[in-house]
Amino acid sequence: MARSISIAGVALELEEVGSGQPLLFLHPGEGLQPQREWFSLLARRFHLIAPHHPGWGNSALPDWLMTVDDLAYLYLDLAASEGLEDAILVGACFGGWIAAEMAVRDTRRFGQLVVVDPLGIKVRGFTERDIADMHAMSRDEYMRLAWADPAKGERDLMQLPDTDLAGIARGREAFTRFGWKPYMHNPRLKHWLHRIDLPTLVLWGEQDGIVSTDYGQAWQKEIPAARMEIIPRAGHFPHWEQPKEFVDRLVRFVETN
Repeated sequence: MARSISIAGVALELEEVGSGQPLLFLHPGEGLQPQREWFSLLARRFHLIAPHHPGWGNSALPDWLMTVDDLAYLYLDLAASEGLEDAILVGACFGGWIAAEMAVRDTRRFGQLVVVDPLGIKVRGFTERDIADMHAMSRDEYMRLAWADPAKGERDLMQLPDTDLAGIARGREAFTRFGWKPYMHNPRLKHWLHRIDLPTLVLWGEQDGIVSTDYGQAWQKEIPAARMEIIPRAGHFPHWEQPKEFVDRLVRFVETN
């Protein structure tokens, strides 16, 4: 069920469904896509709260909201406003970067952290690329890198109404605003990951061509209480490509931590 909420003067569209332990899910740059199977599978087990980031869906994007730091504070305020306690914080891709920025600041309302193929840190040398330049490649090349089976990621844009197409374009523009310079990372974040004091699961698609499993291992190394698991037959979006495997691993982690 979708509803609107105002946090720090920002109008957010929020998807909320299910019951049980609260789970705050932060979506990738490609959007939330609740019509995919992952959403209903999570809702069977958790009280799922999933905002559309500012600039995506029907969420506003005020001029002053410019950085991932801003989004981290926005969602910490959202967690407080919703009265979350012992919640699971989950972020995928761009959402994983936001979740990490939240967790280095304040974890009081959360019990576990799950980051899924996150962007956000600098690992290699200054001139070496850690994250594929998603904005500089063709759509076909992007699909080959982002999906183990690109057919699973295809959407027939010609069949979408104009409002949906406008929403996709708006989300891409917002993604560029938050991650353009420096490209899709905060050069300081890696040095603060040691502050994360939650049991943490780093989940990675085995065939992710956007950010490699080596990049994932760098995340795991920097977070004191982290472990890493690899999901086979999945690329950059394992929660979409292998939804049952994704949810099963998340549930096992929550139940044992």
